[in-house]
Amino acid sequence: MTGTRQMVITLFVVAVSCAVILSFVYAFTAPRIADTQARLTLSGLEEVMSAHKYVEVIPDTLWEALDSSDNKLGIVFRVFPQGYGGPIPITVGLDTEGVITGIRIASAAEGLVETPGLGAKITEPDFTDQFKDKCLADVNLAHYATYVASACDPMDVFPQAGGFSEIIADTLWYALRDSDTLGIVFVGVTQGYLDRIEFMVGYSKAARVTGITVLYSKETDGIGELIRDAEFLEGFKAGAPEAISGATVSSQALIDAVDGYIDRFKEYVE
Repeated sequence: MTGTRQMVITLFVVAVSCAVILSFVYAFTAPRIADTQARLTLSGLEEVMSAHKYVEVIPDTLWEALDSSDNKLGIVFRVFPQGYGGPIPITVGLDTEGVITGIRIASAAEGLVETPGLGAKITEPDFTDQFKDKCLADVNLAHYATYVASACDPMDVFPQAGGFSEIIADTLWYALRDSDTLGIVFVGVTQGYLDRIEFMVGYSKAARVTGITVLYSKETDGIGELIRDAEFLEGFKAGAPEAISGATVSSQALIDAVDGYIDRFKEYVE
C-alpha cells in the first residue's frame, strides 16, 4: 500500500513539475513566436502592396494600407479558395481604384497542400504575376470591395462642402462648411443585372443630388456599364434620371436604390 502511495505521489510531483516547466517554456517562447509571426505577416503584406503601415481591420484577414500621412492606399486581404488538395491561402493587395497591386500564394511550409510539381506551380511568378494590374471585377475577388469603396472621397460628390463629419462608419457623413450643415453624403449598394452596384451620393438640404459616383459595378461591358457614363449620372443632379435603353435593369436598379437611400437618410437633412 505504501509503495502504491509513493508511486502516486511521485507521479503527481512529476506531473506538476512538467506543468510548471511547460508553463515557463510557453511564457518564454510565446512572445518570440508571436513576434516571428508578426514579422512574417508584415513581410507577406509588403509583398503584395507597399505601404508605410498596415492597420488590421479583420483579425488575420484584412488590413488597410496607409502612407506616411495615414492616407489610405488600399487594402490587403486573405482568401482561402478550395484547391485540389485543400484550401489555398492567398494574400491580395488592392488599391483604392480597385486594381490588384500584387498576389501571393502561400508555400507548402505555410499551409499549401497542392501536389508538388503540379498544383503547387500556382506559387510561381509566371502564374501570380498575371493578376497584377488587373481590375477587381476582372478576377472575381470582390468580397472586400466595400472596404476599398470606403476610401472614396465624399468631396467627389459634394464639392461645395469644406469638410465632412462621419455619422455612420464608412456609410454616412454630414457635409459641412464652417459651422453649417449643407447636406449629407452616403454610400449605398443594390443588385444590378450581373452583380451588386455600389455608389456614393451627395444630397443637399435643398433636397437635390449634388453628385453621384459608381464605386463598384460588374455589369455587361458597353451596356450595363453605361451606368458610369457622365450623361446618365448628371440626370440625378437634374432631378430626373432616366433608365438607359438596353441597360434598363442596371440603370433602374441604381435609380431606385438612390431614391431608397435618400428616403432612409433624409431625416439627417430635415
